[in-house]
Order: sequence, then C-alpha cells, then structure tokens
Amino acid sequence: MSLPIAYAAIIFIWATTPLAVKWSAVDAGFIFAVLSRMTIAAVLCQIIIIALRSKWEWHKRALSMYLLSGFNIFFSMLLIYWGALTISSGLIALLFGLMPIITGVFATLILKEKSFTPQKLLGIGIAFSGLMIIFYTSTAGDAQYALATTAVLAAIIWHSFSTVVFKRFASDLPVFSLTTGSIWVSVFFLATFWLITDGKFPATISTLGWSSILYLSTIASVIGFTVYFYILKRIEASKIALIPLITPVMALLLGQYLNGEQPDTRVWAGTFLILSGLSFYQFGSYFTKLLIRISERATH
Repeated sequence: MSLPIAYAAIIFIWATTPLAVKWSAVDAGFIFAVLSRMTIAAVLCQIIIIALRSKWEWHKRALSMYLLSGFNIFFSMLLIYWGALTISSGLIALLFGLMPIITGVFATLILKEKSFTPQKLLGIGIAFSGLMIIFYTSTAGDAQYALATTAVLAAIIWHSFSTVVFKRFASDLPVFSLTTGSIWVSVFFLATFWLITDGKFPATISTLGWSSILYLSTIASVIGFTVYFYILKRIEASKIALIPLITPVMALLLGQYLNGEQPDTRVWAGTFLILSGLSFYQFGSYFTKLLIRISERATH
C-alpha cells in the first residue's frame, strides 16, 4: 500500500467510526454491539496470528499488559457506546480530537516529558474554551445529554492515561501480540458484563446495524489498527498530528448528511476553537517562527 493511500484510509476510518458506533449501538443495544464487534475482531486477529505463524508472549509482564489493556478497551468502549445512544457521532469525533492534548498532559505528569511550552499551554487554553462552549450548548437543560457527553470524555481521558502507561511499560512487546491478547481479555470482560446485566440476544438487528458491527470489527479495528502502525513507522509525526484536525470536521459533516444530525452555530464555534487549540498545541512553534519571520521582513 502506498503511503498516500494509507494516510487517506486512516482519515476515512477515523471519521466514519463514530457514526458506525452510533448505528450499531442503536440497533443492537450498546453492550451487545461492542461485544459483537470485539469478538469478531479477536477471532480475525487470532486467524492472522495463526496464518503468519506469529508467537504469543506469555511471560508475566506481557500477561499483565494484556489484562490492563483489555480492561482499558472494556471500560472505554462501554462508555463510548453508551454515550453514542444519546450524543451525535460528530461530537464523539470532536471529543476524540482532544486526545493528543490529554495524552500530552499525562505524558508530562507520568513520563516527565517536557511538553508544556508556552505555545502548548495556549493551545490547551483555546481547546478548553471550545470544549466549554460545546458542553454549554449540548448539555444545557438536558441531564441525559450532559451525562452521555461526560461519559465519552471520561473514556477518552482514561484511554489517554492508559496509552501513556503502556508506553512506559509495554513499548518493547510485539504490537500484534499485545493487540490480540488485549482484545481477547476485553471480550472476556464484555461477555461477563453482558451476561450479568442482560444476557439476551437482540430480537432483531437491521442490516444497517449488522453492517456497522462488521465494519467496526474488520475495517475500524483490525485494518485500521494495522494501517495506523504502518504509517506511524513511515512518516513524520507532524503529518500524523494533522489527522485529529481533519477527522472531526469530516465526522460532523457525515453525521449531518447521513444521520440527520444538525449541529448549531455554537457547536461549530466550539469545534473551531478546539481545532485551533489543537493546531497551536501541535504546531505552535511553527506558527511562532512564521510570525517572527514576517515581523523581521516587515521591519526591513
């Protein structure tokens, strides 16, 4: 696969995943939808491991990482799928756009990375103001909407924290072994939770619902993960950082035209501020250098 095609593919996958999550959760119920998705993904990963004759890591630290990562998938997916029953797919994608900033905060606190330059702090402030506008617009007078939005944001914060922890303790583990083991553990947690809370198969699931589950299992989970790591090893971090700036807008537009979601002007204003803040956070040093060059030329 060429890099431009892989790059376009990951943008498409990340932009369409929130809408597929919403469609699958509405039809199948949020617990059964995520359980079906992860079970199919686990089976596919296992088939790939067998086909490639890859080896699992079975030492104590690897098993600990499977357990922790699997619980991370279980917990964050449940919150996201539950929130998707109420909030729009575009808002889910927009909240996910905050992940680089949240991960950067945890990286500073846990890994002691020096991430907080003045430009990054400015970006965090701008993004936070946009988030507050989104919360005010989306949750005013609607407790359920507020709770659903908070649940998705909590899932993103938890996932960002887990990412930093895994970077510290699991960076040397084989990626596919870690992925497959984590997915199988998440299936165990999800199946247990489903049996305790419900345990019933949905009476009917529409073609759109099943198609969404299959899309999330194959394209969004297995292929999306593989393509992401493919480009991660081959292009600069600055180009990867552009992805969260593109996908929320695409997801908002897809939700509007395919699912009848109608974000008002304040939501778009909040979106603009969040993406502006993320731009400053990722590329603030470039903006500063550009302004310095412009001012120097103006004075000569």
